Amino acid sequence: MTHLAFFIAVVAASLLWSAAMTAAAVRVHSPWLHRLLIALALVAPTLALLPWLAGSFMLAFAAKLQVNWFGPVLTAFLAATIGGGWIVWAGLRPTTDGPALPPATRWPLVGLMAAFLLAKVVAGGTLLTLDSGITARAAGMKAEAVDLIQANLPPVVADITNAASLYQPAFAALEADPLLNEPDSLLAKAATIDVQDTAVAPLLARHRETLALVRQAAGRDVCRFTRDWTRPSLDLVLPEIQAMRQAARLMQLAARQRAASGDMTGALDDVTRLHRMGQHAAAEPILISGIVGVAIDTMALDTLAQVLPDIGPSNQDLLDADTIRDLIHVVPSFKRHFFGEEAFGTMLLASLCDGGSANDSLDLLASVASSGPTPGLWRSPLRPLIGTFFRVFLLPEDFGAYRSTLRAYQQLLAQPKSFPEITREAQTIEDAVSTDRRGIVTSLLAPALSSCIRSSVRSQALHRAAAVAVAATRHRIAKGSLPESLDDIGPEFLPLEPADPFAANAPLRLKQTDTGLVIYSVGPDGEDDGGPAAPGTEPAAGNDDVGLRLRRP
Repeated sequence: MTHLAFFIAVVAASLLWSAAMTAAAVRVHSPWLHRLLIALALVAPTLALLPWLAGSFMLAFAAKLQVNWFGPVLTAFLAATIGGGWIVWAGLRPTTDGPALPPATRWPLVGLMAAFLLAKVVAGGTLLTLDSGITARAAGMKAEAVDLIQANLPPVVADITNAASLYQPAFAALEADPLLNEPDSLLAKAATIDVQDTAVAPLLARHRETLALVRQAAGRDVCRFTRDWTRPSLDLVLPEIQAMRQAARLMQLAARQRAASGDMTGALDDVTRLHRMGQHAAAEPILISGIVGVAIDTMALDTLAQVLPDIGPSNQDLLDADTIRDLIHVVPSFKRHFFGEEAFGTMLLASLCDGGSANDSLDLLASVASSGPTPGLWRSPLRPLIGTFFRVFLLPEDFGAYRSTLRAYQQLLAQPKSFPEITREAQTIEDAVSTDRRGIVTSLLAPALSSCIRSSVRSQALHRAAAVAVAATRHRIAKGSLPESLDDIGPEFLPLEPADPFAANAPLRLKQTDTGLVIYSVGPDGEDDGGPAAPGTEPAAGNDDVGLRLRRP
């Protein structure tokens, strides 16, 4: 009802303006001033409402927002334009009875101007009341977001038991090395470079202390970096997330070098440390942390597959370690990250509600929408009013849409369903976001969520492939050769055939190649493309198989 009162006040102000200008026009004797006042009576309301009509039109037909307010704005525009035209016509047409004076001469000019100003005050006051109501919600939204994210954060621990206190100096050492900050640095090729390359040993020697810090950090249970979670920004986490990826590449290179030199205990220890680093990276419950955590976890599994061929009868007992079991069976999950992402988005929307100079809604909206320069419209004189209209007319629905979308994904992750079922439901949610488009922020933030669900299932497939790779290694050591199929491995090494999470009622694939084995899932498209591409090579078009390659010793 408050929104209706605002539109009524806007139309009333427009009509009263037309009436007042018409009454003034018939009282002046100068022809050009008479014409100017009549023009103002007709054109001013139209020009005042035209930008808002254009904006709502763009929201409705270009942005395709479900809540766009085009209907009410068009109604107000037509009422002001047509009604103003009729008022001017009625006020200027001469009467047939009595003196031939326009009816507007009898209209109370002062009264009409006073009524116009009153209507403007009512419209402005109504808008401010609506805006104040939105702003008042911000504190509660922020408190709710902080409670939600705190519930999913790692516990607060002393520096002596916090892995972050060791990672920080290691990150600083990597950042200070100019040779590692180039696009084609050795760390960028840590998974594929020949560890006998003459540049590898000097790099590892130069960062011996860095590796010691990272290894010690990976041995700690908790990793919690100091953050101000009341300020929503990707800059909050990106520095450490990027540095963690670099440190993981250094660890991967060290593990491969240890395996090549015959230090299988050290190599497998570094592989399991990579797994722990992935858990540390994913400890903070927002999606970017979870995504990087999965990437480092995948790096650990790939490195395990590269190290396993060097395992022989003398050190096969290393495969019985609890850390190897954890590496194989502890699969990353995005469940906490979806709760944290809800909190992160809620804090962003709460900051948009504030409307203050520190958290200006348009600056934040522009930063979410694009990494480029802020659109010129945001810098126009209409900037404060645009921000107010965004908060009053678009933000409440945006907040509701964002929350309902996140909770739909959270419920989907909580249910044990097959990948085809998950895909169908996730696609339904994604379609609702992209077609219904109930909010600008929701449309910008939500589409990445479905890809995270697919990434989670890919991680399941890789962990199951790792279990097969370990079983195949045991088979090789016992029988003298790699197995030719899953059935060939035998129940003493692989009690159950791991199911392919991307296929209904089908196990993972295993086949021999010229260089060894490929163990894989058919991937999201459900079609067998012959296995994933070899490391360092581009996959064929349409090949989305997921798995590991195990070379022949």
